[in-house]
Amino acid sequence: MVKKDFITSVVLIAFSLSVIVSSYTMPRLERRGIDPFSAPGVVPGMIGLILLCLALILFVRSVRRGGYLLFSPDTQQQGGHRGAAWRVLLTLVISLIYAIGFLGRIDYTLATILYVFSFIVLFEYRWHEPLNNQLKIFGYALLQALVAALLITLVFRKLFLVDLP
Repeated sequence: MVKKDFITSVVLIAFSLSVIVSSYTMPRLERRGIDPFSAPGVVPGMIGLILLCLALILFVRSVRRGGYLLFSPDTQQQGGHRGAAWRVLLTLVISLIYAIGFLGRIDYTLATILYVFSFIVLFEYRWHEPLNNQLKIFGYALLQALVAALLITLVFRKLFLVDLP
């Protein structure tokens, strides 16, 4: 995974830099007296900066663990492909339910709470352990879902001035 993280981080760094450069070269529309924070390149630029920061964190972490040694023989056996495929399929299904089933049909904040809560519970719940031992997962999932949904809603409505469904 460390080598994959290294390659992914390099690709994400290149992509985020291209987003930042592209957003910087977008018209700023200052001749028309438009507020600089409503220029078309502000949101992509912010997203590019955030992505760059996260990619750099991933890059540093993978380098510290030897991910830059791409052509050295692996000492660990490659396994878990079936579990990874299952997680990707589950992610796709949950995301499609959110995008196609919820957005535009129910309130955006509520839909996002349900999405984040479901995502956390499905990926953190240990099916082989009794429910009583895992009640904290539901509490943490609900707390994270509430905070994430409210922050996302506030940022998009108040900072980016985006009308959410």
